[in-house]
Amino acid sequence: MDYSKNKRQNKKLIMGFLVAVFLLIFHQPNTVLAAEELYGHQLLAENDTLALFFKEENLSIIIQDKETGAIMESTLRDELDDGSSNQTWLGYMKSGVVLNVIDKTNDTLQADLINNPNTIEISYIENGFLAQIYFTDYEFGLDLQVTLEDDGMKVLIPDSSIVENSDRYYIGSISPYPMLGYSYLDEKEGYMFVPDGNGALIYLDDKDGRYASGFSQMVYSDDIGFKDSEIESLFWGRFQTVTDSEKVLAPIFGMVHTSEEFGYLGIIESGQERASIEAHPNGANIAYNRTFAKFIMRKVYVQPTSKSSSGSYQLVEEDRSHYDISLRYIFVNKNQANYASLAVCYRNYLLENNLISKKEDQYSTRVDFLGSEREEFLVFKKTVAMTTTSQVKEIYERLQSQGVERVFSLYKGWQAGGLYSLPITSFQTDSSLGSKADFISLIQESKDKNYQLFLYQDALRINPDENNTTFHVVKRINKRQFEEFTYQDVYERFLYLTPSRSEYLLDKIAKQYKKNGIENVALGGISNQLYSYTYGGKIYSRSDTMNQYASLTTELEDTLNLVLDQPFSYLWNHTEAFLNMPTGSSSYIFVDEEIPFLSIVLKGLMPVYSEYVNFEANKEEFFLNLVEMGMYPSFYITYEDSSDLIYTNSSNIYSSRFETYEEEIIEYDQKLRQLNQQLEGAYIKNHEKISDTLVKVSYDNGIVIYVNYGKEATTIDGITVEGLDFKVGETNE
Repeated sequence: MDYSKNKRQNKKLIMGFLVAVFLLIFHQPNTVLAAEELYGHQLLAENDTLALFFKEENLSIIIQDKETGAIMESTLRDELDDGSSNQTWLGYMKSGVVLNVIDKTNDTLQADLINNPNTIEISYIENGFLAQIYFTDYEFGLDLQVTLEDDGMKVLIPDSSIVENSDRYYIGSISPYPMLGYSYLDEKEGYMFVPDGNGALIYLDDKDGRYASGFSQMVYSDDIGFKDSEIESLFWGRFQTVTDSEKVLAPIFGMVHTSEEFGYLGIIESGQERASIEAHPNGANIAYNRTFAKFIMRKVYVQPTSKSSSGSYQLVEEDRSHYDISLRYIFVNKNQANYASLAVCYRNYLLENNLISKKEDQYSTRVDFLGSEREEFLVFKKTVAMTTTSQVKEIYERLQSQGVERVFSLYKGWQAGGLYSLPITSFQTDSSLGSKADFISLIQESKDKNYQLFLYQDALRINPDENNTTFHVVKRINKRQFEEFTYQDVYERFLYLTPSRSEYLLDKIAKQYKKNGIENVALGGISNQLYSYTYGGKIYSRSDTMNQYASLTTELEDTLNLVLDQPFSYLWNHTEAFLNMPTGSSSYIFVDEEIPFLSIVLKGLMPVYSEYVNFEANKEEFFLNLVEMGMYPSFYITYEDSSDLIYTNSSNIYSSRFETYEEEIIEYDQKLRQLNQQLEGAYIKNHEKISDTLVKVSYDNGIVIYVNYGKEATTIDGITVEGLDFKVGETNE
């Protein structure tokens, strides 16, 4: 619907008048009435806590906290321009939406509402507006809808509204409100939250131009469909020393102005499968701190001319991404303006939207077993048996005799051919470990002891040395087969199964599991990889892959007890436990503090198990991490000495023998079981870093945990905590 300027102004005045009358009658005593105008923005909508202001020319918005008067601005005000930025960056900072433009194969252009000719038709809707935007020079456009809702603000760009009418210019990416909540240098105290690993903060202090860029990571991992694995292998080779970065496990980000006691949590509700989280500190191109979500529409990729030739040329994806772009911003104020409250907001959001359900959460120590491996031996590969079924029984009996009440275990490498005999296509056990009847007996006897044993299955990878890989394997967008290199001698590479093949094999083996009384299955691979690919001449998007993985785990849930290895958030509702939660982040140089954000979100919702204790260098600190984060410990165990693995693909397991870790497992179990019995089913409601070495964690059942990472004793709230130790207290609330 097309409104004239006068009609728009009249409607705004009438709406503003009606809102003002309503608030005069019904507003709460501690709530202030919003002004009609703020920095050239007109009042558009308000609820009990927030006011939304809007400026038509550049679709700029301001969110104001009505209780404190604090604001979050989305664009740079003209009077704040210090003259240090060029016209392109000024356009970026002053536009409500910014697009990356692909000109044939050049993807460095920008479209914004300041520098590029455009038309905007605005319709006012309930509690917000709808803007129909068209860039006349690039011949593409989209609709941007913003509404103020009870719990915050929603931004929507419907897929059906995106149009591209040029055969030269395409939309590369879309960034709605990339400056929302920005701050200049160190004018405000606070931080940006990024979902790197468990969570991390980038402070809003003056970075003195130290960093050329900031955090920029795809939600749910990089897309291997556009990743050239051969180049990586040539660069790093077998002497790779740089560890992989942690993955973004959930589509969230945040900004908190602690000095003004105002902040928000951003949640990507739709489009997360091809979005990146951006958080750039001042000095990275401009002197402003900003965090936002960027949605990928198309990418430019390299297409080799032939298998044998080194020649190549660039192409643009033939079709763009198809999903609604939907963002929700949940705002916090006053003493809730902190990262712990953002985590609580996300937990509540997941529960209220049925994206997660509360699982049984009784404490268990996780003890995983490596069954068998393979090493080169003359012409054939030789079996290396590390932990047989009878040895697992012996380990369980020893643990139970010493008071370990509950154990949660994955049995890896149980299948015929050993750990890397992939994919698993049938319930055939490795004869070096015991018969099929031995496995079934072990699982049943373990269940009677309150020891849960899960058969582990990598449902993504296929070993080309052991299988025909002509069909059902993933090719990248350039139609070249994707290869994952191991930098090991026995099996140098793996390929990825197509989602359809994974689904077929899982359905097949699930029936065999049930037939043999197997109920507990742990899945890896498909739980934390997402990619585009080609197969049979057709291109499949990350959306296709995500939907298929979600569907197959839903089906498996109906027949099996399913746990997932470090699952992405879209699968959290399909797992009984979270395996291998990181305790930290990727430790990027611009990160100022690591926080247990995801631990706060998930503690009390499901069992959360750590990465393996026996691979941690600082055991004392790691144990305190588990206490602080409410995580359960994990050990990777073999009955035989790990030196037997030196000529296998598991040669990186340098210490795993049960006899070495028996006392440590028992000690962890005793201390953490006693602690977590007091926390069963409770949620973390606050997490405070009192000093560089002291942390205070508050639960909603009144329990408070003090963790002292320092070497000296310290006293807090009348409680003395010894060095490198923790204490449990209670609140008076």
